[in-house]
Amino acid sequence: MTSVTPNANPYDWQGNVIQVQVPRPGVSEMAEALAQGRSIVLLGGRGMGKSVLLKQLQAELSETPGIVVLTIPSPPPELTVRNCLDTLAGALGEPPGTLDSRTLFSAWRAKQTEGTRLVLLFDELDNYAEVGETMSHRPVGRAFFNDLEASRRDLPWLGILAAGSIGIYIFRDVLGSSFLSRAAQKMLRPFESAEVEKLVHPFEERGTPLSEDVLAALQAATGGVAALVVYGLQTLWDETGPIGPREVAEAFTGFAQEHRGYLNDIRHSFAHPRLSQAPQKVWALIRQAQGRIPRRDLVAACEGTNAALRLDLADVLDILQASGMVRVESHSYAVDPIVAHPRASLLNLPETAAAKDFRHQLRDDLRRLLEMLHRSATDFFRPGRGGQRKTLVPESVFAAHLMLGLELLGWRSEREVQSAAGRTDLLLWHNGAPERGVVEVKIWGRNDYREVQKQVESYWTQDVEAGAVVMLSESTTPDWVDVYRMDCLKDSDVEEVNLSKSPIRALLDVTSQTSGGQQARIDHFLIQLPTREA
Repeated sequence: MTSVTPNANPYDWQGNVIQVQVPRPGVSEMAEALAQGRSIVLLGGRGMGKSVLLKQLQAELSETPGIVVLTIPSPPPELTVRNCLDTLAGALGEPPGTLDSRTLFSAWRAKQTEGTRLVLLFDELDNYAEVGETMSHRPVGRAFFNDLEASRRDLPWLGILAAGSIGIYIFRDVLGSSFLSRAAQKMLRPFESAEVEKLVHPFEERGTPLSEDVLAALQAATGGVAALVVYGLQTLWDETGPIGPREVAEAFTGFAQEHRGYLNDIRHSFAHPRLSQAPQKVWALIRQAQGRIPRRDLVAACEGTNAALRLDLADVLDILQASGMVRVESHSYAVDPIVAHPRASLLNLPETAAAKDFRHQLRDDLRRLLEMLHRSATDFFRPGRGGQRKTLVPESVFAAHLMLGLELLGWRSEREVQSAAGRTDLLLWHNGAPERGVVEVKIWGRNDYREVQKQVESYWTQDVEAGAVVMLSESTTPDWVDVYRMDCLKDSDVEEVNLSKSPIRALLDVTSQTSGGQQARIDHFLIQLPTREA
C-alpha cells in the first residue's frame, strides 16, 4: 500500500497515477517465472486492474539486480508488424527499422552487462488481435507475437507476459499463436472483501474509517471489479457527512447514469459478437439458475455458436470469472453439477420490465431484484468471528442494494426518509407519479422483526399507495410461513400469492387498517438465503 497526502483524494478511477493499491495474488510467482525466461498470458476483464498488476510486476522485477523490465502499454495506432517492432525498439532504446525481434534483442543485449535478463510486459493484448470482416488479411498480432515467441525460445534470458481478455482466445483459435500455446495462463480475479479492506487504508489514516457495513455494500455494488471499487472510494472520500451503505448506493446510481458506456464496455468485454455468443448464453443461464446447474446444460449453451471462435465450457467460465460476472464454487470445471452464481453487483441487476400500475410495478421490480439477490446470496454473508459460522450482513446493506437496483429500474428514493411516524428504509416514487411506496427490510430474529407490519402501517400517509416488507433469513425453517403469520401478521387479512419457479420462499399480500383508519396493502417477501458454507 502507498501512503498518501492527508485530505487529498487518493482515489482516481480515470487517472493513470495509482496512489493506493493492494498486492494481487500470484505477483511474486509470476515475477519469478518471467525472470527465468518463461511466457505468461494474463486473463482479466475490463476494469479488473490488469494495468495495475503489470505495474506491480514491474516494481518487483526491477528490485532484482540484473533484470531489465519494460512495459509496452498498447500497440501502435496503426497495427503493422513494422510498427510493432519499431515500438519495441523505442522501448529498448534501439533505432527503428530492425527486421525481426531476434536481431533487435541481440543488438540490445550486446550493450548490456553480462548476465542481464529482459522481461517484456505487454498490456492490451486484445488490441493486437485485430481481424478483418473476412479475416482474410495477414493477422499482424499473430505474426508479431509468434516472432517474439521464436526469439524467447532461443534466448533463455527473455521473459514475456501479455495481458488481455477475449483477445486471448482470438489469438489462440482464430489467428493461431505459438506464443499462446506455450504460455502459462493466469487469471486476474475480482477483489474480495479482504483486498477491499486493504484498499480503504487512507480512510483510516485520516481518521474516518469505513464501517464493515459500508465495505459490504461496496462489495455488493461493484462485484469486486477494481475500477468500480476505486470509483466508489473516490466518491465516498469527498462525502462531508457520515458514510453509510446508502451513500454507496447513491454513488453508483450516479455512476450508472454518467458512465453507461463504461458499464456496457464491462458487460461486452467478455464476448466478441462476431466470433462467439457462448459467453452471453452461459452468463444468461447462470443468472437465471439457482446455483447448481447440470454440466450438460452449460456445455449445450457453448455449442451451436459461431464456429469462428470455439470456446469450450472451461474457456467461457474463465472469461466470465475474470470479467467479474460470475463466481464458480469449484476448482474443477469437470464436476457435475457445476455450482455457479452471478456476483452481486450493478452489472447483474435485472433490466427494466414493462410498466404496470404503481403497486404491481413495485411488487414485480422487488421480486426480480430479490430473485437476483437470492442467486448472489453468497456475497451477502460475512465470515464468522472466532470460527463461528457465516452470518448475514446487516439490514442496511440489503436496503442499500435494493435502493441501487430500484433506482436503476427507474424508481427514485428520497434522501430524507422520514415518513409519518418513523423512518422507513426506502421511500419511493416512480416516473413522476404522485404516489409513494415504502419498503422495510428486516432479518428474521434480529431487532424488532415481529413488529414489521405495524411499523410499515405507521409510515402510511395519504400519498402512500403501496408498502413492502423484505424479510430475510439464513435459517431453513420448513414451517416458516405459518410461524411468520403467527408472529408478525396477527389480525391481518393475508393472501399468499402464487410464485412460480421463484427462489422466494413466499409472497404474502396483506390488507390491514392503520391506526389512522386508512387501508394499507403491504406485500411481505419471505426469503431464505443459503449460507453455502465451504
